[in-house]
Amino acid sequence: MGAASVQADKIVNVRLSESEHTLLKTYCASLNRSMQDVLRDFALMQIQKQHFCCRLVRSLMEEHGIEQDPRVSKPCYGYACYYCSHAEACMAGETDLLYVPRHEIRELVAEESAYIFEFDGSSIEAPAQPG
Repeated sequence: MGAASVQADKIVNVRLSESEHTLLKTYCASLNRSMQDVLRDFALMQIQKQHFCCRLVRSLMEEHGIEQDPRVSKPCYGYACYYCSHAEACMAGETDLLYVPRHEIRELVAEESAYIFEFDGSSIEAPAQPG
């Protein structure tokens, strides 16, 4: 009788400068997420984004049984997912809405980007500048 195959998690070491490490650690703490989770998310997000145009990435994802993330076709897919009011529904593929920031992040948003609080989920375009 053969031994059952157990898939073990793999560990990847990433070399960072002291200041880069401190930045990443502090950023992750602000999200209440581990560095491991954030680095994993960001790496996979970038690979997933290539799926739409790269046959190699499509083939590799298929070969390794990696499903396409339902958020990948959205222009807001990336770090904004951490701050979005409907992130869970979006991750589950249950909404077509684009980024709508959670109001509790208001104090973090730079003044010149305050317009994001007007987003209704239909667009993430900056308002036209008077000109």
